[in-house]
Amino acid sequence: MKKILINGLNAKSGGGKSILNNYLKILKNSSDKNKYYVLTPYKYDYLEYQSININIIDIPLFYKKQFLLPFTYMFVLKNIVKKLNIDSIFNFADIPIATKTYQVFLFDWPYAVYPNSPVWKLMSYKDFFSRKFKLYIFNHLLKYVDSFIAQSDVIEKRLISFYNCSVISVIPNAITLESFGHKDSFDFKLPSGKKMLYLSYYYPHKNFEIFIKLGTLIKQRNLDFKIIITIDRSQNKRAIKFLNKLDENGLNDIVVNIGPIETKYISSLYSQVDGLLMPTLLETYGLPYIEAFHNNKAVFTSDMDFSRAVCGDAAKYFNPFDELDILEKLEISFSDENEIKKMQTLGQFQLMNIMSWIDVFKKYQNLILKDL
Repeated sequence: MKKILINGLNAKSGGGKSILNNYLKILKNSSDKNKYYVLTPYKYDYLEYQSININIIDIPLFYKKQFLLPFTYMFVLKNIVKKLNIDSIFNFADIPIATKTYQVFLFDWPYAVYPNSPVWKLMSYKDFFSRKFKLYIFNHLLKYVDSFIAQSDVIEKRLISFYNCSVISVIPNAITLESFGHKDSFDFKLPSGKKMLYLSYYYPHKNFEIFIKLGTLIKQRNLDFKIIITIDRSQNKRAIKFLNKLDENGLNDIVVNIGPIETKYISSLYSQVDGLLMPTLLETYGLPYIEAFHNNKAVFTSDMDFSRAVCGDAAKYFNPFDELDILEKLEISFSDENEIKKMQTLGQFQLMNIMSWIDVFKKYQNLILKDL
């Protein structure tokens, strides 16, 4: 029996949280007899996965503070690996652990491979210097990674280009298990009109600010488009500032914030909208793309290499800084019912290239348990 450390300390939201939850769900029901020690953002949210061979462990909250993460990864986690006599590490975090123990690193921090992205100029000074310092630590600790996982060919090429990474496996993300045949439904009481969903927390790279200009344009032209967003007001000050700006500009009836959504209600929410509108500036994959395809919705998104890698010909692409271009793509597409049906069909074809979570899990395990 081997001992494996699963590090999910930073998997607090979005794709990282989805991957951790789905991985643990399958692991618990598998026949794997190895011993797993799992670090999570909030221990008590993950106790349901505890079993004979899965032990949910924790570290003091103090060491989870953002400014202490470099110390945590260079010393605290290194000591845990040594104390537990770990044989293999599966790291979901943004930073490698400073240990010579075999480490598989699932890369999902796009800032590290998009150094020239415009988003660097859009964030606050605090966020800028915080991410630059984190990038320095990331680069310093890369030497401890034995095997990388990239979620697309585009990210693989960027890892090679910027960091000369040699051992990389491309394993795409999969549709969240709860999205399959989930019966929970909820009436979100959405407004009338063509409803475009942007399912995301607030981060600088999500480019929510374009909705101020886009919402104003929609209102000026008296168009029937509504933008549904899912921002948690308590997330940070910039989220509050953005939501207040919507209110100040009288756009709450055009850009409608319904707050964060539980995973079990995502399919229900998709059934109540007409498409996905995602003006993001950075992604390592973009789980909402395949969730939208799965729910047979048209996808409109930024014209970026990461989005084209996942969506192919199934999406309509726009300049994420140009509200006129975004609105034009929406108007032209929704003025022709056949065009939307064509997008939905292409989305279903694109979905055929997506692996199941069982297949993704097996590929992860092949890497984690390699040579053990």
